[in-house]
Amino acid sequence: MAFKYTVVTDTMPWIGYNVLEQPQEVLSAVKEAGYDGIDLPGDPTRMDGSEWRKMTEDAGLEVPELLGAWGYYHAGEERLLASPVPEKRGHAVQYAKDTVDLAAEIGASFVELCAAQPAIPQLPFPEDDISTLRSHFKDSICEVCEHAAKCGVTILLEPLNCYEGLAGVLTTVIEAANYVEELKIDNLGVQPDNYHMNTGEASITQAIRVVAKHIKHYHFNETNHMTHGAGHADFREIVRILKGIGYDGYLAFYMPQTSQQIFQSTPGIGYGKSDEAAIGSGAGKKSLLEYVSQPIRLLKEIEQTVELERDLYEIDAARY
Repeated sequence: MAFKYTVVTDTMPWIGYNVLEQPQEVLSAVKEAGYDGIDLPGDPTRMDGSEWRKMTEDAGLEVPELLGAWGYYHAGEERLLASPVPEKRGHAVQYAKDTVDLAAEIGASFVELCAAQPAIPQLPFPEDDISTLRSHFKDSICEVCEHAAKCGVTILLEPLNCYEGLAGVLTTVIEAANYVEELKIDNLGVQPDNYHMNTGEASITQAIRVVAKHIKHYHFNETNHMTHGAGHADFREIVRILKGIGYDGYLAFYMPQTSQQIFQSTPGIGYGKSDEAAIGSGAGKKSLLEYVSQPIRLLKEIEQTVELERDLYEIDAARY
């Protein structure tokens, strides 16, 4: 049982490319590198669903997910699904619904939700009572899921680390699974991310085991947001666990933060958007095909090794 692979294109400005400004170049490189899908930005104001559906289908790629822009650094505004202020919460819910509509037009299966920090982060704990924030967040989840069900879209909860997400609301995969189990909504699941779990979980691998049945999509990010293999995630063990629990969905790869010069070339407009400086910067910039080929090549090698080990262990176990 092989995984499917996709690229989180919202992170391409980190390497000096942008899917909304260079769609054909990005789609072509992703397909050539061997990916099955491409995760697109959740940007209803800049994207035409029918056009993107045609472009991705023509490229021979599926669109597993639209990634929501929730953090202020990403969205350029506050989108606070857990806010106790009805107007702020309503604004975030409407953005989520608009993104769901866009996902349905494109043919994407998933849209991701987060409980993001406000523009001025509240650290180490939120200013409002955590139980109140959780209650409002659950209301938002229910409203968005109800709308998404009519569109055939599944909502995924992605815990952010405690510096990007509201601590105690959705910063661990256990909290995500608790919402799923409490709300009992059919089109609701969990999306782990190695980078965020590195901060929020005592053990990445144990956390995966605990929430296994709720995982629908997996952000196979590096623990330091750098090139895959340059952090300290135990990719081999994570792959072994995912295969052991029968996960047959997508592994979604972030692009690396190649340099602060590229990363800072888009101040105030988020890593999902870009300008001429971001696209034109040559600092640390390789060809797009080189960038997108590295993680899929690495993970396919790991996957093959794990499959071989599983076969050997099963054969040995059958002898006794």
